[in-house]
Amino acid sequence: MTTQEREHICLVALSAAFADGAKSESERAQFRGLLDQLELPNAAQLVSRALLNRAALADAVPGLTTAESRRLAYEMAVCIIEADGHRNLAETQFLATLAGQLHIPPDQSASALQLADDVAAVAALPAAASTAAPAQPAPRAADAALETSIRRTAILAGALELLPQSAATLAVLPLQTHLVYRVGKHYGHTLDAGHVKEFLGVLGLGLASQAVEGMARKLLGSLVRRAGGNFAGTLASIGAGPAVTFASTYALGHLAQRYYSGGRTLSALQLKETFRDLVGQARAQGTSLLPEIRERARGLNLSQLPSLIRGG
Repeated sequence: MTTQEREHICLVALSAAFADGAKSESERAQFRGLLDQLELPNAAQLVSRALLNRAALADAVPGLTTAESRRLAYEMAVCIIEADGHRNLAETQFLATLAGQLHIPPDQSASALQLADDVAAVAALPAAASTAAPAQPAPRAADAALETSIRRTAILAGALELLPQSAATLAVLPLQTHLVYRVGKHYGHTLDAGHVKEFLGVLGLGLASQAVEGMARKLLGSLVRRAGGNFAGTLASIGAGPAVTFASTYALGHLAQRYYSGGRTLSALQLKETFRDLVGQARAQGTSLLPEIRERARGLNLSQLPSLIRGG
């Protein structure tokens, strides 16, 4: 994939990010980071063109001449739109127009949207009669079943990185959200979505940031495959993606264990420091489990994703 193709895909993604009319500074910062990772020489101009709506799509679409680049551009547009909340009417219309311009087959566009719908539907946590934790939850020790659930969820998260569908990245955060919910429940805490979102936010885990990171890996992966794997550093970074996602999810599960078994007494700073240490410890395990993660990806049926997210 050429630099020009990557620029055009990024221009489509930028246009998608701003399709709802909102142009927040956080969105701009996320995309600046993405463009920096991709080492695009015209990064600043791309952001400006998308912000000013200077015929961004009209310029970008003709430059996507292969079925692969067109599919990747469309799926990433879906991913970026969904990362900011489930698509609204303006964004739905944008995607319909984009699919037509890119000549995306109807079954392919429908599949990407259905995956996004499935993930959005299952992202919400179960309703609870009370969102407050019991004053003195019944003490309960960690058990083998909980450890198995954490490990299985982390392997699934890593496997999502290997799927060809870009929108599969959207499932990582709901998977992690439900993991925290299950660990809290194990220790007697009934959690609501607001609490879990805040817990993940302290650790820097968010849907938008993960979507952008996933987008960068997809684009770089295409570049390396086209170049025959000549970019050694980039190739190593891409290959580490599933292991890193495994490590962050596995560390999250064990951090939640410490937090909820200890009565939620860790401060935000302690949570961050402990999470960083746990991720570091889990990375080697993630690397050693890459064959198992790849095998999980091969056997992954996306139609089962909602139940997998709920149950780990």
